[in-house]
Amino acid sequence: MIGEAQDEIFSREEIFASQNLSDAFSPSVVIIETRALIRECLAMCLQKKLGLPILTFPDVAAWSQDPTGAAACVIILSGVDKQIESEQSELIRELAQWEKDVPVILFSDNENRSQIANSLRCGAKGYIPSDTPLEVVARAIKLVLVGGVFVPANVLMETRQEESHDSIRCDAKFDFTARENDVVKALLKGKSNKVIAYELSMSESSVKVHIRNVMRKLQVRNRTEAVIRIAEIVRGQPGQQEESPPPLCA
Repeated sequence: MIGEAQDEIFSREEIFASQNLSDAFSPSVVIIETRALIRECLAMCLQKKLGLPILTFPDVAAWSQDPTGAAACVIILSGVDKQIESEQSELIRELAQWEKDVPVILFSDNENRSQIANSLRCGAKGYIPSDTPLEVVARAIKLVLVGGVFVPANVLMETRQEESHDSIRCDAKFDFTARENDVVKALLKGKSNKVIAYELSMSESSVKVHIRNVMRKLQVRNRTEAVIRIAEIVRGQPGQQEESPPPLCA
C-alpha cells in the first residue's frame, strides 16, 4: 500500500486504532542523524507519539557497531542531503549483510520528485520532508511498520490532478484492460488491495492478479516501482526526471 498525508489514507484509523504498537513490536525505532540536538529532539517527540523504544546514533557506523541496533524494526535516516546520500548507500549495504528486511525511512529538506523516486527505487519505505507535521510523521512511521510505503502528499496530489486527463494515454501505451486501468487509478490514490476490491466489487485475489499484470506490462519488480513508473507516464514525461540529483544508492 502507498500512503500519503491526506484524509483518504489516514481516515482508515482501523489500521492503528485497535493496535498497540508497543505490544506488536518489541524492537526499537532507530534514528540516525549527525546533529545531536535534532537527533535527541526527534527521539523525544517520537517516543511520546509511538510508545516505542527509540535508539539514536550519529551515523551508520555507530549504529552497525552497537549490538542494540540489531533490534531495529524501522530505521529513520536523517541529515543533510549529501550526508543522506552517502549514509543510505552504506546503510543498504549493512542491511544486505544482515539478510533482514528492516524498513528505512528518509527525512530530508529536499522535496524534489526525482529525489523521492530515486530513494524509493533504492529500497526506502518512506520519504518524509522535514516540514511535515509531527502527527503526520508518527502516522507515516506507523504505516511503514504495518507494511506500507509513505509518499509525500504533494507528489501524489500532483499526479491526481493529471491522472484523469492522461490515464487513456497510459492505458494505450501499455495495453491495459479497462479493469487494470481502474486498478492503476486506485494505486495512484494510495489505496490498499482491500479498499480497491471493495470499490471495484471484486475479490482481493483478483486485485492481486491485476496488479501483477500491471507490473509485468510496466516491467517493474514491485508495487512501489509501478506507482512511480505510472506517475512518470501520466505527467507526460515517461523516463524523464526533473533536474535530478545523483541517485541515492550505489
